Amino acid sequence: MKLLEEARALAPELLELKQDLHRRPELSFQEKRTTALLKARLSSLGFELIDLDMETGAVALLRGGRSGKTVALRADIDAIAQQEPEGLPVVSQVPGVMHACGHDFHSACLWGAARLLARRREVLSGDVVFLFQPAEEITQGAKAMVAHGLWNRLPTRPDALFGLHNRPELPAGQIALMEGPVMAGKSHFTVTVRGSTGHGGSPHKYADVIVAGCALVGAIQTIVSRDVDPMDAAVCSVHSVHAGTPDNFVPDRMTLTGSIRFHSQSAHSRIQARLTELANGVSASYGCSAQVTHLPDVPPVVNSPAMAALARQAAEAVTDAKHIVSPRPDMGSEDFAVLAQDVPAFFYWLGSGFPGRENPCWHHERFCTDDSALPLGAALLAQSALTVLGS
Repeated sequence: MKLLEEARALAPELLELKQDLHRRPELSFQEKRTTALLKARLSSLGFELIDLDMETGAVALLRGGRSGKTVALRADIDAIAQQEPEGLPVVSQVPGVMHACGHDFHSACLWGAARLLARRREVLSGDVVFLFQPAEEITQGAKAMVAHGLWNRLPTRPDALFGLHNRPELPAGQIALMEGPVMAGKSHFTVTVRGSTGHGGSPHKYADVIVAGCALVGAIQTIVSRDVDPMDAAVCSVHSVHAGTPDNFVPDRMTLTGSIRFHSQSAHSRIQARLTELANGVSASYGCSAQVTHLPDVPPVVNSPAMAALARQAAEAVTDAKHIVSPRPDMGSEDFAVLAQDVPAFFYWLGSGFPGRENPCWHHERFCTDDSALPLGAALLAQSALTVLGS
């Protein structure tokens, strides 16, 4: 537990960084101040900055004093378009933008891990890569880093990758360690229903896309309940409906957009196929036609048994086993999964909830983290690297 004690000594520094980032949030791919701040701090530790030719995001390399494996540690840095209300201890100073998902918290944890590992530079048996990833909120940042040659610009591809995400439903002090699915994969869809225009007083003379589209929205609700194995978690939702012209006649087109979230590829494939069948069938039954477009986004986050064993070893080295829990997976998505397609990876949840009170969920305007958990997050990430490197 010595590492956690060291991390607790860094608590004021971690809190200062977290609050600085919280006051000055930046949207996806706009994180220029955040990037500059993090790069300056990483350089101050003597780390090598890896240039990906991207305007935002930071990658730094800590070379250990001894040869060995390479471990990557990742945090996300962007905020969302959300107005934070007044009255909280620390409030965003940027109108309409806030860290409502805790990426400021994650960045501070990773910075803490960098500080802890920098002290062990000479005895590290291998290298550590620090990934401060942009644009997670739009699930495009990881893809961008890979497309800009992330793995090719490092001396060697990492042998392991670790990341964490705060979890307000869990009290500060708990580590969620799960094997198998952790967060859902996601794809998007667009359905365009086409009919014919007509006068509102003559419904028998046109094909009404409003009625057809509304019937389709209702039919889509049956996909998960009737076409997916009840033991297989999945969500299929319509998020927007676009149609309409002046009030006295009916349009000839309605567009529906939505997303599919899934833990298994078989469920995802079944939902996509059934959605297309329903769109075509329901539209035809109302004299209309449909065009369906499926757009892939991110795969699910899945922790392998081998990586889970390493993660448990690391977690038990920094805290008591009674603080390690295994809750149910979540249907939110995380583009950490994109990086995990290329290297063995593990994703933790870290309790960030205040005990004995309501803790609003991610993306809520009153979302807030219990920052007493920052040292544990820093120690956990650092120990994960040490466990793999055998240092």
